[in-house]
Amino acid sequence: MMNINKFTNGLDANSRGRNEAVNKPAPEGKPNETKARESATFTDQVKLSASSKSIQQIEAEVKEMPDIDDATVERIRSSIEKGEYKIDYQKLAGKMLDFEENLNF
Repeated sequence: MMNINKFTNGLDANSRGRNEAVNKPAPEGKPNETKARESATFTDQVKLSASSKSIQQIEAEVKEMPDIDDATVERIRSSIEKGEYKIDYQKLAGKMLDFEENLNF
């Protein structure tokens, strides 16, 4: 389970609410109003902030990402250690720009 409070600093005062049926005491001798008061229902509501909705979207996208391919990681690690790994700086810069653009959605 992930604690999202570290991302959202908790919820703001307007993010949760409780709606309760308001009933005034029935005067003596009016049984219909007493029945209505006894059958009053309570409902809870939770309102998500925009940042909470964004976090939920990101979590869903992360769950859809493929698992780490250990063989590929080891192949790249080995190439780096041998000094054989070549970096395509144009491609890297393009990916960095794409990443930044996605952060500003």
